[in-house]
Amino acid sequence: RPVMAGTLPARVTSTTENDTYGHIDKDGRYRVNMLFDRDSWETGFESLWVRQSRPYAGDTYGLHLPLLAGTEVAIGFEDGNPDRPYIAGVLHDSAHGDHVTIRNYKRNVLRTPANNKIRLDDERGREHIKVSTEYGGKSQLNLGHLVDGEKQQRGEGFELRTDSWGAIRAQKGIFISADGQARAQGQVLEMQAAMSQLEQARSLAEALRSAAEAARAEL
Repeated sequence: RPVMAGTLPARVTSTTENDTYGHIDKDGRYRVNMLFDRDSWETGFESLWVRQSRPYAGDTYGLHLPLLAGTEVAIGFEDGNPDRPYIAGVLHDSAHGDHVTIRNYKRNVLRTPANNKIRLDDERGREHIKVSTEYGGKSQLNLGHLVDGEKQQRGEGFELRTDSWGAIRAQKGIFISADGQARAQGQVLEMQAAMSQLEQARSLAEALRSAAEAARAEL
């Protein structure tokens, strides 16, 4: 048999016209259209099912990022066997540009077609993390150096916000404190500072009560 060296370009296809996502079978395999193939095929049947190489995979676990119909992929061949193709990688092209460019190349970004987003910015002195979804307007968790769409600072620390409903629920209790705990040192539920302030408040209330009783007695 012939031996295939390197990879060949192809595009992910779908059995449905104008389908957003590529069609997969029960095993998560795709069909692709080899770019050198000039024959006419029924849409979504241009190849046999092709496995996709992933950085993490196993029984009941793994990493799956759905490919869109029309996405360019590089087809490799197991042991060079032309009958054993697989998707070796996914490529940007002139029609589907990379969302990370020289403008934001210090960012590590996972962004879906629906703009669900996890962003980790490694620019020194401006580090931040953003987790965001568009559902219900926009809901976000922002950490660190908070910026707007133009990379202008809009705050620092953390922000949890939504344009929709929000709820905080903890069965065992919630502890909210403005007491410092530098560099994330100490126990999460350290309450000594809060307890000291409560004790001071109790002592002050007792003193005020005693003073009020004394004033009433003098009258």
